[in-house]
Amino acid sequence: MKNFCLFSVLVSLIAISGAVFTSCSSSEHSSKIVKVYGCEPQRTLIPGDTQETCGGNVVDAVFSGLVAYNKDGSVKNEVAESIVPDSSNKVYTIILKKDWKFSDGEVVNADSFINPWNFTALSTNAQGNQAFFEIIQGFDEVSSENPKVKTMSGLEKIDDFSFKVTLKEPSVTFPLRLGYSAFYPVPNSKFNSNGELDLTYGDKPISNGPYVVENWEKDQIISLRKNPLYSGSYKPKNEGIDYVIYSGGAAAAYSDVQSGSLDLLEQLPQSQIMSFKVDSQVTSFSEPSPLFRSIQIAGDYDHFGFDEEGQLRRQAISLAINRSDIINKIFGDSASLPVGYVPDNKLISGAKEKVDGNEILQYNPELANEKWQQADKIRKFENPKLDIYYNADSGEKAFFEALTNSIKDTLKIESSAKSEPDKKSLLNLEQKHEVKGAYRAIWQPDYPSIENYLAPIYSTVAIKTGANYSAFSNKQFDDLLYSAATSPTIDQANEKYIEAESMLFKYLPSIPTYVPEISAVGSKDIKGVEFNWKGIPDYTSLYK
Repeated sequence: MKNFCLFSVLVSLIAISGAVFTSCSSSEHSSKIVKVYGCEPQRTLIPGDTQETCGGNVVDAVFSGLVAYNKDGSVKNEVAESIVPDSSNKVYTIILKKDWKFSDGEVVNADSFINPWNFTALSTNAQGNQAFFEIIQGFDEVSSENPKVKTMSGLEKIDDFSFKVTLKEPSVTFPLRLGYSAFYPVPNSKFNSNGELDLTYGDKPISNGPYVVENWEKDQIISLRKNPLYSGSYKPKNEGIDYVIYSGGAAAAYSDVQSGSLDLLEQLPQSQIMSFKVDSQVTSFSEPSPLFRSIQIAGDYDHFGFDEEGQLRRQAISLAINRSDIINKIFGDSASLPVGYVPDNKLISGAKEKVDGNEILQYNPELANEKWQQADKIRKFENPKLDIYYNADSGEKAFFEALTNSIKDTLKIESSAKSEPDKKSLLNLEQKHEVKGAYRAIWQPDYPSIENYLAPIYSTVAIKTGANYSAFSNKQFDDLLYSAATSPTIDQANEKYIEAESMLFKYLPSIPTYVPEISAVGSKDIKGVEFNWKGIPDYTSLYK
């Protein structure tokens, strides 16, 4: 193996970051509860099983990981005192700070990470974030269909406050992942002697972050309150956060912001997108985001597989979408055209403005029809139809109607926008491959790297253990991801990731549609509104 030159850079970054960032004092601010827009989590709040934003926003507020991310996407230590790689970036020694406790007083130690990591990786536990541990030595054994072992050989406890992680192959980006929820700690008291987690834990988790879950009334409200035992760098300026869940979606929430009964809404209804910036009843916020929007078609959907016919039809659909016209009419300046599978965002390591092959995202009616006719020569599509499903609480009805109209008008096929009640309902159908057509797909990054827009969504391993709901599988693509992950520097890794991203334009496992801006409104009383590198509000900075 080569000696990796980024070793000293990573060590320096991790070593100095804790000294640069200081805690925020909350003494000068009001102690009121802040009410924000929320949505019902698909599952419970177990970190290793939470992989969507409704639950993820809550989990991120109540847990703290080994590292945290600054607003610019850079990494700083949180629970970790140090994270030191060996000369090959294959073995990482992690030393913990000794002053961290869970909200019930239990000390956060090495087992607080080792136990949940092993539990999440074990196939029989069917945890949503299992794929994130694929990089660790011994994952293949515990993730097999009938595992004979329950723990990964790559996790080695050194003492109560230090452990060693051995990877299957060198990875210079491994420390970037460690602030994601899959890697959060869980109290040892919630595991039995066989390493099994009490699954009721996810209803009201004991946590180590800025907040604790005080109450969760399903489909109504999730109430968080300040964690008095929290010792990290995000001291809340409020006494707590109430995530108010609206069955009617964002439209009703917007009215509540106008009246002052809701403090912050980060998902605007379509009816307000063009006017929220001049609405005198609210305070508006707008800035670039790292969010990604697409439509996805499962690989087993008839006529739209990943064979030659399916590739041509997917390409035809992409070319039939007049993105520029739709975005201008529906979103105005609150969204932009996609440049690829990764938004052109300076906060994301590796993001580029131009990726080879992205001309397939340009509106071209003639080429779209040519591709469709070529597909028909391979296999005739009788009474062609492609419905696109979305969740009604997204507020994007007008967008999906415009999208399907563009496809229908260009290709002269049947295409309609179909709604599911909420995001949870649609996601359940996606994961079971029960959507009869295309469907709305969104991605909010887990960690600030181009890798995170590719591996968890399109790698073969992510079909069973990640978010690859289209079941796209391509050895050349997987090999590029592997080559990138084992590169000696982040820059060299990103070159390989960009090559892999370019491959996706041929197969189009998902079809990029637009990149939303951060568009949010707050009540006249809310202060301290800031958005983190993920485009999500920093809830700890809010106060009234």
